[in-house]
Amino acid sequence: MRMKTIAAALAAALLGMPAAFAVDKEPVEHHQRKRPNPFDAGHDWLGFNTAAPDTFGTADRVVTSRNVGDMKLQWKTKLPEAADGSPVYVANVDTQWGVLDLVIVSTIRGRVVALDAPGGAIVWQTTPPAGPRWTTSSPAVDPGKKFVYAYGLDGYIHRYETATGREVTGGGWPELVTLKGDVEKGSSALSLVTTASGKSYLYMTIAAYPDPGDEGDYQGHLVTVDLETGGQKVFNALCSDKAIHFADKPGTDQDCSARQAGIWARAGAVYDGVTDRTFITTGNGTFDAADGGFNWGTCIIALRPDGSTEGGVPLDSYTPTEYQRINDLDLDLSSTTIAILPDVPGLPHLGVQSGKDWLFRLVDLRDLSRRGGPRHLGGELQVGQVPQGGEILSRPAVWLSPFSNRPWVFLSNWLGISAFALTVQDDQPRLEKMWVQQKYASTSPIVANHVLYYAGPHEIAAVNPRTGEKLWSSDLIGGIHWQSPILVNGRLFIADEDANVTAFAIDGRR
Repeated sequence: MRMKTIAAALAAALLGMPAAFAVDKEPVEHHQRKRPNPFDAGHDWLGFNTAAPDTFGTADRVVTSRNVGDMKLQWKTKLPEAADGSPVYVANVDTQWGVLDLVIVSTIRGRVVALDAPGGAIVWQTTPPAGPRWTTSSPAVDPGKKFVYAYGLDGYIHRYETATGREVTGGGWPELVTLKGDVEKGSSALSLVTTASGKSYLYMTIAAYPDPGDEGDYQGHLVTVDLETGGQKVFNALCSDKAIHFADKPGTDQDCSARQAGIWARAGAVYDGVTDRTFITTGNGTFDAADGGFNWGTCIIALRPDGSTEGGVPLDSYTPTEYQRINDLDLDLSSTTIAILPDVPGLPHLGVQSGKDWLFRLVDLRDLSRRGGPRHLGGELQVGQVPQGGEILSRPAVWLSPFSNRPWVFLSNWLGISAFALTVQDDQPRLEKMWVQQKYASTSPIVANHVLYYAGPHEIAAVNPRTGEKLWSSDLIGGIHWQSPILVNGRLFIADEDANVTAFAIDGRR
C-alpha cells in the first residue's frame, strides 16, 4: 500500500494501536524509502560506539572533512523524558508504515523510543517497566535487527520488536540483571557482540546509585546473555567464586560480605575478536586476588565471551600496583573501560585504559600483567598523564590514520580533548601526544570518515583528528551529561538533557 505521507500512514495505524505505542507529536513529512539512494549505504549503528562496518572511522562515506562545514539542523524532537546515553540506528526496517530508518533511544525511565531518522517523527514508544530511580544506559540491537534490548528500572533487560516496539517475552526474557534495584543501577550501555565462533551475546554491567553510593550493599557484576538460548551467566567482581545474583540478605550464602567494585563505564563490557575475550574494568573495592582471594576491585578483567571463568578466576587480569591509593582516594579505574587499538605488525595487541586518577595506561591485551595470567600486580607497558588534566569519564575514541597507518587515541573530558599517536621508542610501544584542545569539553567522542565528533554542554562539533582544528560546530543542542553522538548514513544524531533528540545533516540533504 502506497501512502502519500508517513504522517497519514502513522495516523491511520495509531487509531487502532494500544496507548503504549502512541505517538506524542504529529509525525512529519514522508520519508518512506522508495528506491535505494546511492548516498545511503544502509549502514547501521547497533550499539554504543559500534558503528558498522568497522570501528576505526570509515563507516560513513557521506560527510567528509571537506563538506562537514555545511551541516545544518535537520530536526529536533522532544522526548517524554531525557535519554542520558547514545542513540542506535537501524536501517531498512520493514514496518507497517513502510521501510523506515529508525533512530532509537532509551530514556532515564527505561522507556524506549524509535524515531524516523530523516524526519524525526516518533514512530513508536514503549511503556517503561515500573521501578525505582533512573538509568543512564543505552540500548542495543541484535545482528538480525529484529529486536532492540534495553535496561529497565525493574532490574531486567527487556526485548522489544524493532519494527513495532512490542515487548517479546518467554525463553528467559525479560532477563534478570539485579535483585537489588534500589541500590544497584544499570548505568553502562548494553553491549551486543557476535564472537569469532559466531555466537551472539548481550552484556550488561551493574554499579551503584550515588545515594547511598559507596556505602550501599552493592557488588559490581557482569551479566552475559546467550541470545540463542536465553541462558545467562553472572560474573561478580567481588566474591567471584559465586556466579549468582546476590540478594539483599547480608550474612547468607545469597549475598557477599564485600561491597563496591561497580562497573559503570559508558561501555561496560568490550569484546575483542583478536583474543576472543571480553573485558570489563571494576571500580573501587576490595582486592585480595593476589593472595588467592576472589575479590577483584580496581582491575581490568578478561573473561570468556560467554562471561565464564575457571571457578571464579578470570582468564587474565591487570591491577595497578597503587590500587590501594586509587581505592582510598575514590579514583575509580572503572570510570571508563578498555579501548582496543588496531594491530600493528611487530607490536603487542594493545588496549588503553584511563580512569579518575588523571592517568592513562597502555596494556597488552594478550597478557595484561605480562606475568602469564591473573592475580598479579602491574605490568602496564606505559603510564602517562592526561595532558588536559582531570578525570576521564568517557570512552576513548580510536582511529586508524590513513595518512600514517598508525592508530590514534583521543581522550576527552570536561577539560578538553587530547590526541595521541602510537609510536615505537626503544622497541617499546608508546602513545605520543600530538595535540591538546582544552576548550573542547566532551563526553565520549567518535570518529567517522576520518572526522572526529564530540558533544559538550550546548555544543556539538566536528574536528580534524590530525590537528585538532574545529571544522564545524552548533550550539543548537541542550545540556549534556553522558549523552554522546552517532553519525550514520550522512546524519549526525544527539540526545540531550533537555529531553531532545536532534539531527544534523549537510544542507539540503533529505
